[in-house]
Amino acid sequence: MQLSYDQIKALQKQTSDELHVSDPAPILQALNIDFQPVGNDSYKLKVRPENHASAYITIRQGVWKFKDFGTNKNGTIENVVMEATGRDYKSALQFCLDTLHISNRLDEAIHHNKMDHSLSQEEQERIHAIKEQNSQREKSVPVSRVLDAKEISRYAPAVEYLASRGIYKIPPQFKLINGEYYTKEGIAKRAFGVGILTEGNGADIHFLRRVGDLKSMSFGNKDISLFLNENSKKVAVFESKMDYAAAYQQIDLSQINVIIANTTSNAHKIAEFLKEKEYEQITFFNQNDEAGIEFLNTIVQEANIQQYSSLQYHEDEQGKDVNDLVISNQKIISRLTINQLEANQEQSLQQLEYD
Repeated sequence: MQLSYDQIKALQKQTSDELHVSDPAPILQALNIDFQPVGNDSYKLKVRPENHASAYITIRQGVWKFKDFGTNKNGTIENVVMEATGRDYKSALQFCLDTLHISNRLDEAIHHNKMDHSLSQEEQERIHAIKEQNSQREKSVPVSRVLDAKEISRYAPAVEYLASRGIYKIPPQFKLINGEYYTKEGIAKRAFGVGILTEGNGADIHFLRRVGDLKSMSFGNKDISLFLNENSKKVAVFESKMDYAAAYQQIDLSQINVIIANTTSNAHKIAEFLKEKEYEQITFFNQNDEAGIEFLNTIVQEANIQQYSSLQYHEDEQGKDVNDLVISNQKIISRLTINQLEANQEQSLQQLEYD
């Protein structure tokens, strides 16, 4: 059967229109992806190894859209399948259609000689109804948000919590943050903790006490935090806010630029930021686990950094971080080593000047 170009495009659009209004949860389950509902109109997913999920598939104007805030990639459910499995687009599309039992109308026309290439009135109305239902879901539930941020020093339990983590000098950017989020049933809940504000008008907090298995959460999209000093050509990069607070106990960081990832998935975003700057001294206060090592290496490679400083850990310190070093009374400055990629050399660094 010969099909015109316009007929092929129309058949492909009919198939994708139905797919993109369909709830992607069965596909995420089939992929065995770690995901959870956020409100009534979104799923938060882990599409690669990371401590905190940073990708979302969310209803936008009645259609399910994918966004990975760790890599800045976006698209639809096919892109999730491609990212999670390494499949090409055609294979990913067919996986989605098979999982949701949606007909591939182009395939039907080619292989089954189906002559009618238009959707029936009933099919059109069904797809339109699903899209309308999605739009109502989208309007019904707002995203999590920050309500207010207050000084920590006025709240003794927060001061005591930080002291239990070895943090007595509280960085000025640390606040007692109240936020609002929504359960999967669409019920508004409030939470508070100590943390920092992020670039996307959100926040990253630690609870003063665990809430079930949770010890931290984010409001809004999980973005990076920037504490910038335009007069400085030096920058310190941290994986977490607690690493920053720990280093603050021993090193004066007030006169340099500070970047906090808030999740290892933001490595790509940090690399892009560093590529736009001309910092003369870059220091990584890295964590000593697989995710932390990959985080550092990703930034160095993508930002094409030729020389940087990073923390060196001992063999028995696997899984440790900056906060652990401070609690055990280790001198962080003595652990910093200069790495020169071009010469493939390492030089002990006993003193860094941040003035």
